[in-house]
Amino acid sequence: MLLRPGFVKSFALGIAFFLSTSVFGALPGVTEFSTSPEKVTDAELSALLHARVASADVIAIGESVHGSSGFLRIQTRLIRYLVVNHGLRLIVWENPTLRSLELGRWVSSCTAVKTPAPVDVLYWPTVSDLALWDWVCDFNLSHPNDPIVFRGMDVWDRPWEHFSKIQASGIRVGIDPLLLKSIKTFCPAYQSSSWPEIEIIFAQLQHDGKFLPEADYEKCRAILTTLHNTSRQSGMEKKKKNDPGSDEAFELAISASTILGWLGFYNYNWSDDILSWNERDLAQGRNLMLVMEKHNAPRAILSAHTSHVSHNRSRADWWGYGDLKSGVFFFTAMTRKKVFNIALTAYEATGTQGDWSLPAASNSLDKKLHDSGHGFSFLLSNAAFLSENSKWWMQNGNFPGPYESGVELTLRDHFDAFIFFKRSHLDKALPERPVWEP
Repeated sequence: MLLRPGFVKSFALGIAFFLSTSVFGALPGVTEFSTSPEKVTDAELSALLHARVASADVIAIGESVHGSSGFLRIQTRLIRYLVVNHGLRLIVWENPTLRSLELGRWVSSCTAVKTPAPVDVLYWPTVSDLALWDWVCDFNLSHPNDPIVFRGMDVWDRPWEHFSKIQASGIRVGIDPLLLKSIKTFCPAYQSSSWPEIEIIFAQLQHDGKFLPEADYEKCRAILTTLHNTSRQSGMEKKKKNDPGSDEAFELAISASTILGWLGFYNYNWSDDILSWNERDLAQGRNLMLVMEKHNAPRAILSAHTSHVSHNRSRADWWGYGDLKSGVFFFTAMTRKKVFNIALTAYEATGTQGDWSLPAASNSLDKKLHDSGHGFSFLLSNAAFLSENSKWWMQNGNFPGPYESGVELTLRDHFDAFIFFKRSHLDKALPERPVWEP
């Protein structure tokens, strides 16, 4: 058949584009990228993700180890795609709610001027983190009337700063003075102003894995819950009236929620890892909800460890601790909003948390992809080959020995999609601030 020259040229260009980008991989249902994370095109991402993320309220990106360069590079590319092509403007991070304000203010300042990003507020920052914040600032400079907003949702702040904020803002927001006074009486660590003081207080109050007296601690929780509910409601009502006082009300709710999570974590820290972890993640879910409400953002991008963004629709034994629940699990339960989550995983992974041990189990997702010749791939949790096993291991730890490191789970119950790297290594670590006791 004779083809017109124009058709031949168009056909050749189309084939060249296809061969230079992603192709279907060795395993059925897996798309293999043939370029670096930075060069994955909007067309490729749209083909894989457009319909799925368009219907989601939150797009959550979970990394199996912090500070791994491949993960950070594809995370940056995904965030750029979501901001530019799907109009998302709120980025929420696994970072403390108060400490993150410094980076949040910097992001907001980028509508007028570009200065060095204070990335040391992040957990274990690396050189690979810098590209995202450089792009975020450039975006805000060129979109000053429609900027990106940033905030953290985690609990590792100085608790005395939250207590101080509660007392300073409570009266202005309309909180009962007697309720504010009772926080001083019943909440552990209220009188502290330094980490050494908190250690002393914990030693005095903690016995057999609980804060004592337990009745006082339960009163503290009830008070903080009332404070959260009241200030959140105030914030929502003021937001409807365009009252600028709504921001202070929401910040009060965020402080109450964060302290609930921080105290809850330490109340169980000595006795029950699962309950302790779940208190932290419950606060993460609440804080994500509050930040979205404060900024009147119907949609958001969330970035955190895979354990914090899992759907948890069925049991999974995270690191041998047990069925830990995630911030996304609690957020979904509270709001009924739809979350689409992507787990970033690798066969050979190193990061600021160490070198993850190589997978060995026959039902290891990472080993299966690696042994099938995949190097940088995308797959959905219903990919055809996944029917081989009811549960799969995902590499998520650095425990040496004859057993697998990480988490074994029913993939479709925990994640919607996966991006896999044959290798994702630590770049160069940057100066950081303390994580657990900032």
